[in-house]
Amino acid sequence: MARLSDADVVRLRERYSAGARQVELAEEFGVAQTSVSAIVAGKTRADAGGPIAVPSPRARVGAGGAPAQPRARLTDAVVAEVRERVAAGEARAEAAAALGISKASVDSIMSGRRGGATAQRVGSLDDAARARIRAAHAAGQSQSAIARAEGTSQQMVSKVLRSGI
Repeated sequence: MARLSDADVVRLRERYSAGARQVELAEEFGVAQTSVSAIVAGKTRADAGGPIAVPSPRARVGAGGAPAQPRARLTDAVVAEVRERVAAGEARAEAAAALGISKASVDSIMSGRRGGATAQRVGSLDDAARARIRAAHAAGQSQSAIARAEGTSQQMVSKVLRSGI
């Protein structure tokens, strides 16, 4: 590992500000990428000069390297829209793309793990839901399919089947 002069630090920071990648700079200057990160952020060698990178929350990158759109909040309206679309047969990935949320968020909403203030609690299955779970299992449906149909988690389905709650 090389010890960088103040002039090297300034040059490194200027190159980074111009768009050079940290891994490229690390290779060029003979230092670790973590050292480059600390230098450009001003965590080390702040007194050496040169432009200090403005810290930002992890930059998200969308398609084609363009900045990603800000994440949509999971409001009660978005949760209701997700449930309506999926119940109507729309693919979860398509519903997610249309609403500007991730498929993982759609999956979380449909399983009951997420969903805002009006979300049904995973543990709040009524007697009718428990009976439907048992009947679907007896008919040979998988626990995951039953969970999706009931809007709960696979773990809750398993718990209902194991313990008879």
